[in-house]
Order: sequence, then structure tokens, then C-alpha cells
Amino acid sequence: MNEREQNPVADLTFLLGSFTDNGRSLRSFVNHPQELAITILVTGLLSNSRWAMDPEDAIKTAFIIHEQIQKEVQNYQSHKFVSNVENCFRKPELTEE
Repeated sequence: MNEREQNPVADLTFLLGSFTDNGRSLRSFVNHPQELAITILVTGLLSNSRWAMDPEDAIKTAFIIHEQIQKEVQNYQSHKFVSNVENCFRKPELTEE
């Protein structure tokens, strides 16, 4: 095989290896959870060819999406917490034996 011929599998392996620093986790590059979430959202938005977003719009949109996700997570956790607290303070039912 001469140098001009391309091997798509080798190219993809090289690309992924370069992006992940040969298997290093993205979390090890980005320590803050919000920054990690925004990075992943921006990557997803930029990779979607139907939207054809420029990077600035993708970043702004990622922050909006992240804020909406956090509101839903907070709402879910609040409901779950209230449910757990209510269960803790219920009087046990006595059974006659």
C-alpha cells in the first residue's frame, strides 16, 4: 500500500486516540461537572449537521439546555426528597395480635 492510499479504520483509530489522549478520560481533562456537561452538549450540537450551528451559538444553546436539565433534575430530586421525608414521619400501623 503506498502512502497516498488511506485506511479509514486506521484514520478513525488515530483520530479517536488523539482526541482521548490514547484512552484518557474526558473527565480527567475537565474537572468541573458543569464544564464537562457544557463540553459534551456543545460537541453534540456542533456534530449535528442538520443544525449547522457556529461555535458561539452552540455554546449559548448548550448553556440554555444545561440550565433546563438542571431545573428538571432539581425538581425530580425535590419530589423524591419530600417523598422520602414523608415516609419517615408516618406513624406505623399497629396490628392487633
